[in-house]
Amino acid sequence: MRPALVFIRHVDLGDRRFHHGEELPPGFLSDHAIDKLIDAGRLREYPERRSIFRLLHVFSACKEKEQLDENEIAQLALPP
Repeated sequence: MRPALVFIRHVDLGDRRFHHGEELPPGFLSDHAIDKLIDAGRLREYPERRSIFRLLHVFSACKEKEQLDENEIAQLALPP
């Protein structure tokens, strides 16, 4: 699983505009296109940052999943 990919500048890809600090949705671009954007300094990998798309996979339709840990569930989730 690749780390979270975040845009460093505003980038137009096809008919979609991504803003500075916005995360690239998984599966939106090929690995080759991602590598080109990283090399150009327009996209950066953040291994320490978790992907909002993978955390909220039910809503984002992302096939990859990340789970909240016990402390995050206690802090952020609604009680059962």
